[in-house]
Amino acid sequence: MRLALLILAGCSAPEAGPDAYVGDPERARRVVADCARGVARRDCDAARAALAEARRRDRMAAYAETFGDPRP
Repeated sequence: MRLALLILAGCSAPEAGPDAYVGDPERARRVVADCARGVARRDCDAARAALAEARRRDRMAAYAETFGDPRP
């Protein structure tokens, strides 16, 4: 029995990092929604971090469009 559990645990998908979601904000939103509903996922924090990064990029793009690029 223990062996079967160890094998199954070893076959589970690795935890996705924020980089896995930055390019796909819709996927990140679905993961965050699952987490909010109580679905046990290992990548909740990564999806939240990716959404925060996407919002930061949107704010910086809006700032650059209005005031110009803030970087020298």
